[in-house]
Amino acid sequence: MMNRTRLFVTGLLLLTTACAWGITLPGQPTQPAGVEPTNPAQPIESAPPPALTTATSAAPRPTRSPTPTRVPVPTLTPSLTPTKVLPTLAAGKAILIEYFDKYGGDAPIVPNDAYIGRNLPRLVIYTDDQMIWRDDAGALWESTMPEKAICTLIGGMQKFGFFQVKGDGSLEEKDPIYKDIPKEYLDMTGLTSFLLVVNGNPSKRVIIYRPFVDSLVQPVKSTWEVFNSFKPGDLQPYEPELYALWIEAGQKLARKYGAGKDLEPADWPKVLPQLSKLLGDQDAVQVPMDPEEAHPLLQFYDPAPGVKVFEQGQNRYSVILRPLLPHEELDNLSPVPQAVQQFALPFKCPK
Repeated sequence: MMNRTRLFVTGLLLLTTACAWGITLPGQPTQPAGVEPTNPAQPIESAPPPALTTATSAAPRPTRSPTPTRVPVPTLTPSLTPTKVLPTLAAGKAILIEYFDKYGGDAPIVPNDAYIGRNLPRLVIYTDDQMIWRDDAGALWESTMPEKAICTLIGGMQKFGFFQVKGDGSLEEKDPIYKDIPKEYLDMTGLTSFLLVVNGNPSKRVIIYRPFVDSLVQPVKSTWEVFNSFKPGDLQPYEPELYALWIEAGQKLARKYGAGKDLEPADWPKVLPQLSKLLGDQDAVQVPMDPEEAHPLLQFYDPAPGVKVFEQGQNRYSVILRPLLPHEELDNLSPVPQAVQQFALPFKCPK
């Protein structure tokens, strides 16, 4: 009872401090709506899209981190033990924390699933303080998380004991992150999972099968509750550096993703290349667009990513508009991390 009380007080202090920096963390976790079946231990990767055939030129990508240099990081063991060497990141985009509230599913993955936002993370916190958050409707927002708040968040997980827990969820019901799973839940197969990845130092990755959440050991459950109810403050609409279009002839794709019962088409903007020329003789095509080129389309997508039927002449086309996250590439949308990345943080947290 004393340990549970101490964990609760620690969590309360974490939430209170985070809120002081404009980060809203609701006290009651909310289960995301919608479940799709798959085996949680099997990662799902999006198939690569078809080769590009487009009259539209791609915009420059955001600056990536150069090859990291390595610096010695002293270990906590006696000096006779060799020092552990971790890479130190140069300026650029590196993910510190990534949380997925709906990962996996029995439905087979197809290339355009990644464009519509399947396996899109709920939250991404980068080492340069940028933060991307997806709301319940699927819209993307951005904010910043000061280094002091990041240190408070990581420090709270350390106090929970999250990084000391053995297991990562890969052993399913036999994994050390669970205890006392009700027998009636053991036969519930093929549902979606939660996935939390904390990079840097300390680091840890856990996959949490949705039916087993109530059986999580307390350090993991307390950490999951923080991220599952996490809502950043001072949110602004996300402004990507690059968009991608996925174009298919006809209305079948739009109907699949629920673009509306009547599928009322919109007129394709005249300032953009004709859809028939962009599609050419292919069944589907990816078209990269910079923000200026994509601007005439934004009025049709609320939110984006989303799908819309457009009409040009006598033909109709299903078009998905997909903003890319800072760490995504045109040939690698919704990348799901398979392992943690260990590196020295670009800032120091007080001990």
